[in-house]
Amino acid sequence: MGQVGVYTTDREEDLAHRLQRLVFRLNRELRLQSAASGTSGADTMLLAEIRRRPGIGVSELADQDNVARSVMSERVKRLEAAGLIARDGLFREDKRRVSLAITVAGHAILNAITEQRRLWMADRLARLSPEECEAVNLAVDSLDALTDRGRRRTDQNQKLREET
Repeated sequence: MGQVGVYTTDREEDLAHRLQRLVFRLNRELRLQSAASGTSGADTMLLAEIRRRPGIGVSELADQDNVARSVMSERVKRLEAAGLIARDGLFREDKRRVSLAITVAGHAILNAITEQRRLWMADRLARLSPEECEAVNLAVDSLDALTDRGRRRTDQNQKLREET
């Protein structure tokens, strides 16, 4: 087998295609970990985002997930009814804006899901050789650079290096 191209006409040799399929499979496996707790993968991601950005509003969440505000509003109402999120109760000039915070129950379920996912992943990683684990570590660093958050971190690190 020759060198794998980033994008080729042969789908089995195409790195972009293989990576896309792998991410899809990993995402499906991790969603199953969330489902065991009674929370969908989408709801888990929503809880995580509200935990990461307390005070975020429904419109911001909808924009971020690229869904209609009404769709996000329904998801928020469902999580609020389940006691996993709440309105933050802070005074706002714009009374229409709803700012959200994760509740104690929301933290508990998110922590349980996170721990369950970590254990699942640790179990899989433990089956790899030390060399394979090192390769996964390098791959994770490289894949992180593909994301917006990874690029921001790389840009911040570069700026720090230039300042010193």
